[in-house]
Amino acid sequence: MYRQLILASAAALYCTAASAQNTIDLPIGQARSIMVQSAQGGDPALAKEIAEAILQQNPDDRDALIVLAVAEPRLGNAAAGRAAGARAWWQSDSAAQRYEAARLTALAASNAGEFTRASLWLRVALIDAPNEAERARTIADGRLVNQRNPWSTQLSFSLAPSNNVNGGAEDDEFSAPGNPTGTLSEDAQALAGWRASLGIATQYRIHQSESSRTSLAVQGNIGRVRLTEDTSVPDEAFDTSSARVSLRHDRLLANGSVSGSVSFGRVNFRDLDLATETTEADGYDSRRFTLDYRVPLSENVSLGLSYARELLLYDADGIGEINRNTVGTTVTYTLSSGNRLSAALSWTDSDGDSVNYTSEEQSVRLGYAWSDPIGPISLSIGGGMRWAEYPDYRILFPVEGGRQDETVFVDANIGFPNVSFAGFTPGLRIDLSQTDSNVGRFDRTTATAGFTIASQF
Repeated sequence: MYRQLILASAAALYCTAASAQNTIDLPIGQARSIMVQSAQGGDPALAKEIAEAILQQNPDDRDALIVLAVAEPRLGNAAAGRAAGARAWWQSDSAAQRYEAARLTALAASNAGEFTRASLWLRVALIDAPNEAERARTIADGRLVNQRNPWSTQLSFSLAPSNNVNGGAEDDEFSAPGNPTGTLSEDAQALAGWRASLGIATQYRIHQSESSRTSLAVQGNIGRVRLTEDTSVPDEAFDTSSARVSLRHDRLLANGSVSGSVSFGRVNFRDLDLATETTEADGYDSRRFTLDYRVPLSENVSLGLSYARELLLYDADGIGEINRNTVGTTVTYTLSSGNRLSAALSWTDSDGDSVNYTSEEQSVRLGYAWSDPIGPISLSIGGGMRWAEYPDYRILFPVEGGRQDETVFVDANIGFPNVSFAGFTPGLRIDLSQTDSNVGRFDRTTATAGFTIASQF
């Protein structure tokens, strides 16, 4: 398009009498060749000058923009390199060109300390990655950038059909020892539907050294339900939202690691008046302290110990405060194949202002996770039992012997690592549980299959 270019610095390439000139005329093709050779051969200043001269004649020249994306960071102008790379991406005509421009833009952004922007551009690059080797390379770069980034943000989404989105009873019969038999309301019975959940969590690393790290995090979640059966219960009766702010400190020890956190949260839900089919806002505040300790027992075995104390402050006067203490332990064994076998035990004591929120619970869980994909999927499975006792539970009258629940549960996480878009992969979470209780309201069977999205970095 352009036949000649007048350059001041190109004269330095010649050792003839022409070197005394202030400018020299070069065909545009030769100027491009010199520009590329300079960028590749370690003379970014010359490459930049030629690129800028070309851009004066054609501001959308992709080749010149690519050279600037390479040269500017080498000259200490990383932000200018990132801007040039972004413009080159918009001028790209093929997947290969977009991949090249996106990676150069990410590199320049990383050099400028713009790690979040670099991570986003690596996701853009993944859309056009030409092969699996380049895809793996870009994912590895994304993980490295995230390690350097003091900010870390994760989005989560799930969409799950369930035969019991509200945790309702299997039938409409109400029974409990020491109380008259009755009929449960619609909202207390199992209702089928879909539950959607959208969450965001952002974390800022306040301090980090070789042996410790302190971070501040903010989390938020919104849940919505769409009922799929004929009922007078409105969907909004099961709307939920939550927010939490937490401060966490992690420290490496001579043998193992310890972590502690404090957090403050709020959970909102709806109270239903079935007679008028209306709802009103309700919820509770949460204050939580956790302490975790992990220690290797051998090359293949590790032990985890945890303690959590939580105070729940309900808006409803009939519930009031609940003080909850939880102690847990987990043992993980790594097989020679890399697969992991885990066993976990936990005990929770809840002491509430209301006798119906005073309980003791124990649980046991076994899990197995495959380190490598099984064909096209990644897989982890688990299952166990949970026992809960409410010694002074009452309805109209005290329940004789207290309320006693026994739950059997199994779960599976299925991932599809070969299916991805911009560094996000789909997954499937399956949960099955059955609870037997001496209070009929809590006899329930739940089957949920949830679609999830996970990030590869």
